[in-house]
Order: sequence, then C-alpha cells, then structure tokens
Amino acid sequence: MKTFFLKNKIVIGIVVAVVAIGGGIWYVSSATPPTFGAVTVGKGNVIASVDEPGSVLAENSAVMSFQEGGQIAHVYVKEGSQVAAGTVLADLDSAQLNAAVSQANAGLAAAQAQLDQLASGTRPQQLTIDESAVTSADQALGIAVGNAYSASDDAVRNQLDNMFTSAQSSNPAFIVPSNNMQGAVNSIQNQRVQIGTALTAWYAALNATSTGFDPASIATTAAANLQQIQSYINAIALVVNGATTNGTISPATLAQYKGNIATARAEIEGSISAVSGDQTAFTAAQNVLTLAQAGSTPQAIQAQEAVVAQAQAAAQNTQVALNHASLVAPFGGTVQNLTAQIGQVASPGVPMMTLVNNGGLKIQTYVSEKDVANVKSGNQAQVTLDAFGTGTTFPATVSTVDAAETQVNGAAAYMVTLHFTDPDGRIKDGMTGNVHIIEAEHDNVIAVPSNLVINNNGDYFVLMQQGSTVIRQPVQIGVEGASTTEITSGLNVGETIKNF
Repeated sequence: MKTFFLKNKIVIGIVVAVVAIGGGIWYVSSATPPTFGAVTVGKGNVIASVDEPGSVLAENSAVMSFQEGGQIAHVYVKEGSQVAAGTVLADLDSAQLNAAVSQANAGLAAAQAQLDQLASGTRPQQLTIDESAVTSADQALGIAVGNAYSASDDAVRNQLDNMFTSAQSSNPAFIVPSNNMQGAVNSIQNQRVQIGTALTAWYAALNATSTGFDPASIATTAAANLQQIQSYINAIALVVNGATTNGTISPATLAQYKGNIATARAEIEGSISAVSGDQTAFTAAQNVLTLAQAGSTPQAIQAQEAVVAQAQAAAQNTQVALNHASLVAPFGGTVQNLTAQIGQVASPGVPMMTLVNNGGLKIQTYVSEKDVANVKSGNQAQVTLDAFGTGTTFPATVSTVDAAETQVNGAAAYMVTLHFTDPDGRIKDGMTGNVHIIEAEHDNVIAVPSNLVINNNGDYFVLMQQGSTVIRQPVQIGVEGASTTEITSGLNVGETIKNF
C-alpha cells in the first residue's frame, strides 16, 4: 500500500512526476513521468498472513535428576526405553532412609499416644510405662553414641588414613596429588590432627562413663564430632575427585580411595541419623514422662500437641527424603541422554536422563509487535520444515500467544505456540522451519491490488479518472493482504481505478 503526501509546491532537489487531483498536486518520487493504466474492480479472495521461522518442540520434556545425593542402587531403564507416567526410572540405596522413616513414624505414634493419654488423664500404670520408655530410649541413645564412635574411628583410621603418611602423628602428610589445591591439602592435614584429638577425647569420655553411662550428656558432643568428620570427608572427596593419575598414584589406587570415601561417608551419615533420631526419641520420652508426672493441665496438653506437630514434621521430612531417592516418570515418554549407572554416586541436581514425550509435538515462533495483534488462538497455519523443503506443508493451529513480550534480536516480539493438526511420524523434536499463520481470510469480496490503495495519514483512497482529471476516491478497507486489499466501501464491481 502506498503512502502519499499532499504538497502545495514543488520540492526543490527532487525529481518528481506530477498528478493534478481535485485542486491539489500529488507527487510520486520517480525519474520519469508516470504512465497510468487501468484496473477493473472485481471480487476475489483476500488473505492476511504472517511468516516467521519456528522450531519444533516436544509437548513434554523433563531433565531428570535426584534431589538428594547418594549411591545409585538400581537403573530400571535403558536408552530409548518407552515408559508410562509413574514408572520408577532409577533409585538410590535407601536402607538408611527406610530406617529413618520407620523410626520417625514410631516417634510420631508414641507422641500421639501420649497426647491421647494426657487428654484422658494420667494413671499410675501409665507412669510406669513412661518411665520404662525413658529407660529404653536412654539405652538406645547410649548404643547409638557408642556405635557412632566405632563408625567414626573406622571411617577416619581405616578408610581414610591410607591416604596419608604418618596419619596418626602430629604432622600427617596427605599423599593424594592435587592440582593447585595446596590450601585444601593443608586444611585436610590440620583437620586430621584435630579429629585425632577429638577421637581420643571421645573414647576417654565413653570409658569414663561406662559404669554409669549417661549418653544424653555426651550426645551433643558426639553430634559435633560427627559433623566435624563429615566436613573432613567432604574436603578429602573434593581433592580426590579432582586428582589425576600420575607416576605417584595409579588409577586402581585412586579408585580404591574413592570407594573408601564412599564407605566412610555412608558410615558417618548413618551415625548422624541414628544419634539424631535416638536423641530426639530420648528427649520426647523424657518430655512424655515429665508431662505425665505433672498431670494433664491445659498447658501440658498444649505442649504435647507441639511435640506431636514436631514428630509429624520429622516423619514428613524423612518420607520426603525417601521419596527423593527415586526418579519417577512425571509423564509417559522416551528415555534419552541416559547417564545413570549402578554404583555411581549421584549429586543433587546433576542430570541422570531426559524424558521426552513426542506424542504431542508443537512448534513455537516469535511474532513482531506490529503483527501480533491479529494473531489469535485458533488461527490456522501451514508449516514447512527444513528437513522436507518448501514443497511439503503440515497444517497447524495457533494454541497460545504469550501475553508478555520477549526481546528477540533487540526488538519486542511475542512467542506463539502452535500444535500440529494431524499427527505425522516424520516430524521430530528439534526440527526447524517456517510458520505461515493466516490472520484473516475473506472470500468473494471486492479486492484491488494493495499497491494501488493509498494511505494519507489514515485516510485511504484510490485514483480514478473523472473526465480529463484524475481524482482520489475515498475507500474503506477490510483485510490487508500482501498482494490484494479488501475494499468494504467506496468502490463497486466493474469500476476502474488507475494503475501506476
């Protein structure tokens, strides 16, 4: 469509062709005078469309990773496996997590039972039961603390000390080669000295209390020692995982070190869980007994309700951790990019595989701010894909138009998503092509060539011959196509307009 401007005088320096129209002069930039022809007004089909490049995407695609760290126990799928929604794809070793869930649920049941008892009043028989529960919890905590020391001693002195020379001296030397990590090595050596001192003090405390063992008094110390050793293991793992084999260490030795680290980590994590769980159970049992001895006051019931709420949260947390030990397919699809292997130590968030659903392919494109106003859900489209050339088209329908803009090559654009109308096995995820979106189509309407409709600041007209004068005929337009424009008023079929 041409845009002209009314002038009152000839513009100096521009070679123009002059057309007298209704007392004014219209100028069309040209090196030669215009030659007017004639076009007869008729009816036809007018299509407004937009063409943009697009990319095919799977309807659903998910990168699968564990939310908790641990050693992979099972991988139930292979590359290319077809799975249904809800299928377990892989899982971690969950023995300790299952034990933690059982322990947390038992604690919750005990807390709830005590709340029920408080609500009905405390009986002498119940006091005896509560006292027995405290004794049992005390003994369990004592066993857990003792086992935690044994696990810590094994983790440090049996699993990790083979990575040192003079490990139990005041000047241990870490022998794993490192790349520009001398600061980390120095820290590891210092930590080994500190942990040796802590283990010696821990052993002495356990022996000092053997005749009147009071595990609750050293449970906090045990927890602190376990946390210190866990940090120590993590520091060693960082260096070992970054180490490269050389003349001083063989691949087999490096693999053995990694296995020792995994064993030590499992021992300490299990001990932390056991001590924490038994310490919580011991505290809960003591609270139950205290409340029972005090009687069922409103305050006691409220306090026990808080204990129940805490136990519920602990049970939920352990169940969530157990659930996170499994990768479950959120939808049916095909397994791709599988890297998970049995025995591999998985870190949280590291991709293990990709699940792709090609059952409902879609194509996405970006439409400019100028054109997006006419693109709506339900618009029909034709898609050509680079893999098949422009001679093969695939029908599609606009599904959604983003409400928010996206900057594409520095310009505002809006993402448009289309779904293919007919499933076609030739279409694959990741293909690229062109999207031809039909914004509007009017058939059997008055249509003229778009280049003959002139836009004068929003007022549209065409040129018509009237006697010896060329006049401008005002028109109203409808759909604007690339080659033809719909005329809704101002022209009739059979009339002629000027062609230039």
